[in-house]
Amino acid sequence: MRGLTILFCLSLSAGALAAGTAEQAGGNPKAATTVNPVKPTPQSIAKGKQAFNKACRHCHGSGGKGDGPLAPTNPPPADLTDATWDHGSTDGEIFAIIANGIGGKSEMKGLKSELTPTDIWNIVNFLRSIGPTS
Repeated sequence: MRGLTILFCLSLSAGALAAGTAEQAGGNPKAATTVNPVKPTPQSIAKGKQAFNKACRHCHGSGGKGDGPLAPTNPPPADLTDATWDHGSTDGEIFAIIANGIGGKSEMKGLKSELTPTDIWNIVNFLRSIGPTS
């Protein structure tokens, strides 16, 4: 699962992606066109790390390696630091995965009811700081 062209305002981009699904392998072409409206500043990355630690660390681990204490085994969580992004690697695709989940046999559930769009974009920026770039 990896890896998110017009800059949408935060609410428009979140709304557009909320309707999309990330369940197909290979990415989400609709989400791929969405540009991250939150600049990857040190402040955004720090906020993204905080949100990641609250919402994602349990499965993905504090370093994003997929080795969290509650990580399922079949299938295991993605290693968010490697170059393999099975469900798309653009910022928009990563946002869609976090917001909507993956579906299928994956235990990756959408977090849009728990996180704000800004939180999710900050997580995307944090993931970019620890993993491959688009």
